[in-house]
Amino acid sequence: MAVIKNQNNQQKGVALVVVLLVVALVSIIATDLTGRLQREIRRSANIFDHQQAQYYALGAEKFAIAIIQDDLKDSPDRDDLDQAWATKGLYFPVEGGDLTGVITDVNRCFNLNSLVAKQDDDFYIADKESVAYQSYQRLLDLLGFSTGLVEPLVDWLDSDSQPIGMDGAEDREYEILSPAYRAANNLIVDVSELRLVQGYSDDIVKKLSPYVCALPEDGYFQLNINTIDVDKPELLSMLIKDLSVQSAATLLAERAQSGYDDLASFWQLSALAGIEIEGKVKSVIQLNSDYYQLQAKARIGRGHEGLTTLFKQVDKEKVNIIWRRFGTLE
Repeated sequence: MAVIKNQNNQQKGVALVVVLLVVALVSIIATDLTGRLQREIRRSANIFDHQQAQYYALGAEKFAIAIIQDDLKDSPDRDDLDQAWATKGLYFPVEGGDLTGVITDVNRCFNLNSLVAKQDDDFYIADKESVAYQSYQRLLDLLGFSTGLVEPLVDWLDSDSQPIGMDGAEDREYEILSPAYRAANNLIVDVSELRLVQGYSDDIVKKLSPYVCALPEDGYFQLNINTIDVDKPELLSMLIKDLSVQSAATLLAERAQSGYDDLASFWQLSALAGIEIEGKVKSVIQLNSDYYQLQAKARIGRGHEGLTTLFKQVDKEKVNIIWRRFGTLE
């Protein structure tokens, strides 16, 4: 009888151990499932917040178009920093977060794609005697860079495979790199693309970026005298070669917030007296702008979204979206 009792006790003990193991296993599985469920819930919430942020950013795009169109109706032939679109630090509290944005005039910088112009056979070529080419050389010099940097950039843009000068660079110079690549032989889309061009180090691109832009038009060189940044007189000095940076800085500092009502008022300024300016140079200076850029950021809960959009004024009332890019580039 004692043996049977011991066997029963052992079986009960084994059964208890099995039950405890099952309970422990079920607890582990339940804990893991609960953790997974919580992660999925959080993930879904993050996706929802991100989508909401994206929609708010797109709403900022619509708002920007409306503001620009309103100003076009009020003053179709002038753009200046006193208009509604130029308001800095726009902030909108929204449910669950906030929305910020800024609209800038992209005719206040040098268009890198103006260095080449398309011929009848859709062939991009550069003209060393053009206002754009010579202005860019002077801008490089004013910023303390070698004027030879214009040549590898032109080779990157033009359609041929022959270096334009001693400092030029075509496929041969890029194919020996690791990783190897080839010259674009096309217009650039973003200023950051300069990092691929021979001679344009990160430091050079960083210092040059505030002065240049990449508009989707070859040979297009236009500067709005009403919106050029006060702290970038080099842009005016590069165009008017006999105008010193100091004089250009004074000229911009004395400009009213509302800018100039007509070009005659600008060309009659005392700072420009005695300077002989060619007609093709004067044609670059304008009072209105064709391109605008929106940079918006939306924050909803855990969701964050940045949006950069390039607009173009196609007539006196209509504004088109040229491209948009989600995300932020710091």
